[in-house]
Amino acid sequence: MARVFIPTYTNSKGKRAKSPSFHTEFEDHLGVRRRVIAFPVTAGKSRSESLGNKLDRLAACRAVNDPLPAELRVWVDSIQPKLRDKLVGWGVIDAPRAERSKPMSYQLIGYLHAMKAKGNNPRHIRQTIRKIGSLVGDAGIRVPTHITAQAVEAYLTGRRIGRGAISAKTSNAYLVAFKGFCSWLVRAGRLSHNPLADLKAAAVAEEETRWPLTIDEMRTLLDSTASAPMRFAMTGVERSLLYRLAVETGYRAGELRSLTRACFDLDSQTPTVRLLAGSSKGKRRSSIPLRPDTATLLHGHLAAKAPAARAFDMPDSTHTAEMIRADMLDARVPISDALGRRRDFHNLRHTCGTWLANAGVHPKVIQTIMRHSTFRLTMDCYAHSDRDQTTAALGQLPSLSDMKSAPLAATGTEDACATLAQEHAQPRSNPDNHGQSSGTAEAHVSTVREKKTPANTGQWARLDSNQRRHKPADLQSAPEQAQTLVNTESTPD
Repeated sequence: MARVFIPTYTNSKGKRAKSPSFHTEFEDHLGVRRRVIAFPVTAGKSRSESLGNKLDRLAACRAVNDPLPAELRVWVDSIQPKLRDKLVGWGVIDAPRAERSKPMSYQLIGYLHAMKAKGNNPRHIRQTIRKIGSLVGDAGIRVPTHITAQAVEAYLTGRRIGRGAISAKTSNAYLVAFKGFCSWLVRAGRLSHNPLADLKAAAVAEEETRWPLTIDEMRTLLDSTASAPMRFAMTGVERSLLYRLAVETGYRAGELRSLTRACFDLDSQTPTVRLLAGSSKGKRRSSIPLRPDTATLLHGHLAAKAPAARAFDMPDSTHTAEMIRADMLDARVPISDALGRRRDFHNLRHTCGTWLANAGVHPKVIQTIMRHSTFRLTMDCYAHSDRDQTTAALGQLPSLSDMKSAPLAATGTEDACATLAQEHAQPRSNPDNHGQSSGTAEAHVSTVREKKTPANTGQWARLDSNQRRHKPADLQSAPEQAQTLVNTESTPD
């Protein structure tokens, strides 16, 4: 049990004096006696005793590796840095838990190094840190324990309204970045749980922003670019070959930029291009076969390059879209439409997925080529509907303009329709007249109008629940038995 006392000491004058603060002595998880400076004497002894009790409980939980109670976790996260560092040095508090009380600037530096070690794109790292830093500063979050779903939701809601408001899509990008940061805090032991796990993204209107090229437009672009002058340090022939490889493999601009001469196997029976795991967005290796005509063009382009040389001298990521749009303008290929859809370098990847879907390729095969985690992402985002195929599909519906008007049949019981009259026009035994034939349909219809309920209702109800005016099937197959039943039913008791 902790002991609270006021120690004495010898001052500079050689006299004994009492300390102005209480000291608390407790036994840590290893059984070693430890002493910490508690609260000033003027604050009272009760606060120092409460500190000693918490230190005892903390050491007891540490000794058996039990999780800390909720109130003890809150207390550990709020203690002074000097006391926390001392407890960490003794091993009473583990180092990850001690990191919880450090400022968010320190946490962001750790997350930055973690993303670099993971091999994320430098541009993605900069944008993510910028989003998190903006949210942390404006929402007033100082330490990880201050992160709450209410604070983040209030910040994002405020950013989506008013002057200079951000779109719902941008708001969701902020949320995704901060959720990833909180997940890292949990993995690093600096948070017990992700406080944003249940926070939903804002609703985004489903608008198609990508506009894939048609086959004729792609051919026009390749032919025009091949004869175009140099642009962004790339010749027209090299740019044309780059666009062709992008639309036939579905590779992204960054993935194409990482390809070297060694990534191409053009001398085998099945030419292929290999993408290394470190260069892929999903961090997975992939190998895609090449068309023979494309492999022949690549063989001539890469013949003079060293194995480690880049296959294409592409500009940086900020100029690839500008490069292809300039080539589209020269080829008179539209780069946008009235619906707000645009075309850039990433549209070549969308074009690849759309062409494969329109060709009837199985969705699982398209998913493999596009290297997506689910085929739903492939079909929802990258398989755009083609206007010509949609028109052809609607053309298979039956034409409604060639139909001839037909008279409506009567459905009531008061007026007999032509079908019913024609059916009863055939000579047959009339159950109401005990075997006498009805000569004409008019006579039978008049009988129906006069007698809406047949006389032998009881027997017919057992044979036909709808009480039809024609003979039931079993009576038609056995006329002698039917006549006997009718006579029996009509005979009075």
